[in-house]
Amino acid sequence: MVFLFLAGTLHGAEPTLAILGAGVQRSEDAPFVSTDYQFMPGDFVYVAFQISGFGVKTDEEKNERAISLAYSLSMVDEKNTPLAEPVSGEIKADLSAEDKNWTPKRRASFMVPSFVAAGDFRVHLAVNDRIAKSEATADVPFRIGGVALTRADTLTIQNFAFSRDENRQNALKVAAYRPGDTVYINFDIAGFRFAAGNKYHVAYGVKVLRPDGKPFLDQPNAAQVESSSFYPAQFVPGDLSVLTSSGSAKGEYVVVVTVQDLAANQTATERQAFTLE
Repeated sequence: MVFLFLAGTLHGAEPTLAILGAGVQRSEDAPFVSTDYQFMPGDFVYVAFQISGFGVKTDEEKNERAISLAYSLSMVDEKNTPLAEPVSGEIKADLSAEDKNWTPKRRASFMVPSFVAAGDFRVHLAVNDRIAKSEATADVPFRIGGVALTRADTLTIQNFAFSRDENRQNALKVAAYRPGDTVYINFDIAGFRFAAGNKYHVAYGVKVLRPDGKPFLDQPNAAQVESSSFYPAQFVPGDLSVLTSSGSAKGEYVVVVTVQDLAANQTATERQAFTLE
C-alpha cells in the first residue's frame, strides 16, 4: 500500500509547498547581502534557498519513502527578460525516518552581463512538486550598480565626460588641459536596435574644432562595435583620445562626436567643449 504525506507540515494542517530562506550572496555560503548592496557587471550573484511542504511517497510494505521535486531559477529585469541562462535541477531522494523534518537546500550562481545599466533586478525561483502536484514561487530582489542610463527609444549619447587618463572614474568637473596633454573622452551609446540573436552594430567618429573654428582633428570612422549577447546590451561604451601638442593654440576646442546605429540607420550627435590654458 502506498501513502502520501507532506514534509514540514503539522498533522491535520493543509500542506503547502514553500520556498524558504531565499537570498543572494557575494560568494557561496556568504551572508545574504543587504538591500542596498550593489553587484557590478561581471560579478557573480550567488543564490541559496530551501524547500518545505513537499509531498513524500511512502510505501510501507517496502519501507520506502521518496520525494520528487523540480526547480528553476532565473535572473530577470523589470520586464522579466532573463539576464543569463536560467538554472534548473531536480531533487529526487529516498528518505529515512530521521529525515521527516528535512528541508533540502540548493544553490545556484549567475554572472551579471557586462553591458547592463544600474537598476533593480530579481531572481525568480519556481519549484514543482511532482508527487503532490503543487507549485511554489518566490522572488529575491537585488541591485546592480555601475552605469546609470536614461531610458531611450532612439539612439542617444549619454554620460559624456572628459578625463586626464583612461579611467572612467576620474571624470573632470572642468574640462581644462594644457597644450601637450592628451584629452580622454568617454561616453555611452544607448537606444540602438538589435538584429536576430541580440546582435548590434554601432560606429562612432569624432571631429575637433580649433578656437578659430578650423578642424584640429577629423576622424569619422574612429571605431566600430559589432557583437551579440544572451541579454540585450543596454549600452555600448565609447572611448576616444585627442593628443594635443605643446604648440597647440590656447582657447576653447569643440568636440563633435557622431554615433551611427548601422542596424537601424540611426544617427546621434553630441557637442562638448574643452579648453587649453
